[in-house]
Amino acid sequence: MKCGYFVAGSLHYLPVVLPLMEETGGVLITFNKGAAGLLGEGADAVPRVAFFRGYRDLRDRFSGLNIDILVHPSFSIQYFRGISGLTHVQVFHGVSDKPFDYHKSLKEYDLIAVSGPLRKELIIKRGLARPERIVEIGFPKIDHFLHSSFDRERCTEEIGLDKERKTVLYSPTWFDPNGFCSFSRYAAPVMRKLGGCNVIVKPHVNILKYRPWEIMKAHIMKGPNCVLKAKSTSILPYMAVSDLMITDISSVAQEYLAFGKPMVFVNPMPGKAIPEEYTRIWRCGDVVDDPRELSEVVRKNLENPARYSEERTEALRRIFLPFDGKSAARFRESLERIVESTARDKG
Repeated sequence: MKCGYFVAGSLHYLPVVLPLMEETGGVLITFNKGAAGLLGEGADAVPRVAFFRGYRDLRDRFSGLNIDILVHPSFSIQYFRGISGLTHVQVFHGVSDKPFDYHKSLKEYDLIAVSGPLRKELIIKRGLARPERIVEIGFPKIDHFLHSSFDRERCTEEIGLDKERKTVLYSPTWFDPNGFCSFSRYAAPVMRKLGGCNVIVKPHVNILKYRPWEIMKAHIMKGPNCVLKAKSTSILPYMAVSDLMITDISSVAQEYLAFGKPMVFVNPMPGKAIPEEYTRIWRCGDVVDDPRELSEVVRKNLENPARYSEERTEALRRIFLPFDGKSAARFRESLERIVESTARDKG
């Protein structure tokens, strides 16, 4: 079993695939030269990185990788349709109910690894895969983090947070064509009106990539006790040190459930209809339509973090398998089964 993990240029996929690579071995396939530096290539315990200049270069030299399983954290199977003998596995880079995560190309993957029962049900309901092609493994990204040696106190000090203050994390989605990003409307109130708190702003990586001027404006606007982490590849350390998260329709809301802390949702389009699949998670916290209300709603939830705890617990149960530290092992076992099945078919 020889695995390749394709992240193209998206280094924010690394927290998804690295726990899997640690379990299965294999090569990280990327167009981003920064990947090797981030992984410290050359260290014995670090997976190998294969850099390519683009899709044409990758196709021309793909046979030299000598892999038989290609793992996709995004929808990228179309770039490899001309390559025979590959088993394609979808692992998703986030957990969401949004239409993007139910792309029609799911029908082409040999195996689909999901975080829990809800996503499996939705994939089957949409007719995108038969049940036997879907395996519930949990969510290795968070499972690995929760069982790691992460030091909250050290991280708090490194970020420069005041230990006497509560910490609020603001993580908006990117400026998608639907206009669902809250960053333009809420960045200033979050960074300047929550003066009694530490504030960590972790925008979606595509805001920095496609609208860097928004990040520049945020740097200018931010108040004291506020840090902006636009270049970070993982949000999990900030989730761990925070006491509450503010978000909009971002999939990070579902990930934050694993930390058992309150959430506040800011409506990017008050008065306008947003499809239910984008807002289903909003039942797990207060929803703010007016930036002027934000400070009071945050205060109320910090003082009573058990608000919506029942809703969060139920959502966690439906979306994720228990975080038992075994999700990467379940992934490896699922790959071994599909390899054995393929060998029997050939035999």
